[in-house]
Amino acid sequence: MKDITNKHHPMTIRNLFIFSILSFCFFASSAQSPNKKLPNVKNGGYVIYEKNGHGLIVAVENLGKLDYNEALKACDSLQVGGFSDWRLPSKEEFELIHPKLNLKKVGGGSIFQSSWYWTSSEVDKQNAWTHNLQTGLQASYFKDFKCFVKAVRSF
Repeated sequence: MKDITNKHHPMTIRNLFIFSILSFCFFASSAQSPNKKLPNVKNGGYVIYEKNGHGLIVAVENLGKLDYNEALKACDSLQVGGFSDWRLPSKEEFELIHPKLNLKKVGGGSIFQSSWYWTSSEVDKQNAWTHNLQTGLQASYFKDFKCFVKAVRSF
């Protein structure tokens, strides 16, 4: 039987296998790591969009886990960065916010404590729309349900 190992090349089948596994792990992890770059902070929060001196800002801080009416009040009474014109974002505004601040892009950590956030868009007297910052889905919930809250302001 012929010896298939080459004594002149230190790369054995075992070493080649280990090298292949380590290379795969390195490239797979670097290719799948989320882009954790957040939007610029200006005028009291994250800049979601800006055009011709107008735009949409999202407060950096979460306002907590609140029911719908508490969320409206918390946004209305918020004062951050010298601004007091904060409000709960609409369902449509969350569709603009999602590509910039979704959990898949920026990760969880201290930025987001949950994936479901209230919108100001009401379904009826008992229900309002929420937005999932992980999946982008929107669903209506009873207004007494507690969701996390982000405030926005327009300029």
